[in-house]
Amino acid sequence: MSHDPFSVLGVAEDTSDVEIRRRYLALVREHSPDRAPEEFQKLRAAYEALSDERKRLAAMLLRTNEAALTRLRLAALQTAPSTLAHASVKTTRAVLTEGVQRAVADQNLSARDRDHGER
Repeated sequence: MSHDPFSVLGVAEDTSDVEIRRRYLALVREHSPDRAPEEFQKLRAAYEALSDERKRLAAMLLRTNEAALTRLRLAALQTAPSTLAHASVKTTRAVLTEGVQRAVADQNLSARDRDHGER
């Protein structure tokens, strides 16, 4: 599963079996298989991954960085002010380019320092 099951269901890692089931059923009412089959499949897969304590522990241990980032992103979106503007593509590209240029410059300096140390 490519999505973090905790984020999909909107529950914390320490949520009980009963609360996870309650949350799953509430979401299924909102996203029934007839009206939103893709969303229902995500919910079903998430519930299967968290349906008991053993599966939940496995999900916590095997979770990827992408899943953790998804949870952080969702948490940030919930707390971000609604007036916050998104960066433009141009700004994002400029920031990324500057970061890459700095990383390359740092790497070149490190290589020169090693070369001078060997002489």
